[in-house]
Amino acid sequence: MTASSAPTSAAAVANAFLDLQAADAGNFPRIDQMKLYKLVYYAQAWWLAQNDSPLFEEDLFAWPWGPVVKELYGDFKSAGRGPITGQRATRLVKNGPNFFDFRMAEPARPEGDVANFLKEIWEVHKPYTGIALSNATHAPREPWTIIKDLRGGDLSDKPLIPIEVIRDVFKAKIDGARTN
Repeated sequence: MTASSAPTSAAAVANAFLDLQAADAGNFPRIDQMKLYKLVYYAQAWWLAQNDSPLFEEDLFAWPWGPVVKELYGDFKSAGRGPITGQRATRLVKNGPNFFDFRMAEPARPEGDVANFLKEIWEVHKPYTGIALSNATHAPREPWTIIKDLRGGDLSDKPLIPIEVIRDVFKAKIDGARTN
């Protein structure tokens, strides 16, 4: 995918969920690495199903505990298994005219329809722990499980989950809800 084909980045989506948590006074399990990675996954999956195009350009991979955008791992691995506090996702950005003028910076916050969509995803998924969200990605006929089964259960190389698989599975969920 190209940067211009998606309205935002995985880093911006991750930071938006951390911001939504910070603004929410409710009682719910705090965002840890697992919960964050699954929130980002569900945002991509439902956006794909509804819009036929990706929310962000980064790929999702089938890691042993579920789908992960590997670019986010470096930003949040220091949180370990505890709640994420203080960490933010960043991206490489050009900051000058010269060939080597780059720096790491937080991406722009999603706005408009994207921000409203992420709030909806937050409201639906905030009551769940990272483990519960991970377990949901492991259900039969889920994209992660399809890839795991096709590989004979071996996810040691953390394979790509093709975006078409995610889109088609989640489109089928929408279509199934319409017919029920």
